[in-house]
Amino acid sequence: MKRKILFAFSLLFVLLIGYSCTSSPTQDYLDEYEVRRMIDEAIKQNNENLKLNFTQWKIINITAKKADWKWIEKVGRYEAIYDLPELTEFIYENGAAIGYVFLGTQNVDEVQKPLPFVHTYSETDEEGNTIFYTETISCDFALGTPSTVAFFIQASDLFRADQYLADYNFRVVLIW
Repeated sequence: MKRKILFAFSLLFVLLIGYSCTSSPTQDYLDEYEVRRMIDEAIKQNNENLKLNFTQWKIINITAKKADWKWIEKVGRYEAIYDLPELTEFIYENGAAIGYVFLGTQNVDEVQKPLPFVHTYSETDEEGNTIFYTETISCDFALGTPSTVAFFIQASDLFRADQYLADYNFRVVLIW
């Protein structure tokens, strides 16, 4: 709060000084260029005084091929793990790691969904009974040498269904 107040007073001070010291003795107003320049200088000085770090991000695209998915019987899910050396301790502790999955066909009906992505399906079995299950696609991030991202596919019935596995395109966004 103190920083915002300090910044507001600094900006007001610069604008008042600029108003009283225009480039032309007959000019009693500031033109747009002068106002923008003064605001830019005030913001720059304020950021230098506060030693602010601006937000940065990195986008990593990962394709999980059908062959990459491993069935983990103990927990009833598929997983695919990839090295993620871009995930540093600083980002892990002070930033954000966000996962997305792309569904559909690129340039046709593709959508980007944040993880976890949960979808309920219905199917008819051999006897004509309708079966409902929910599939969850999720991810987790592990700090290490190297850091990793793990993607998971798990059905609510914990059933293994290799015939439904496919290639998936994921996006990881690191923000710090």
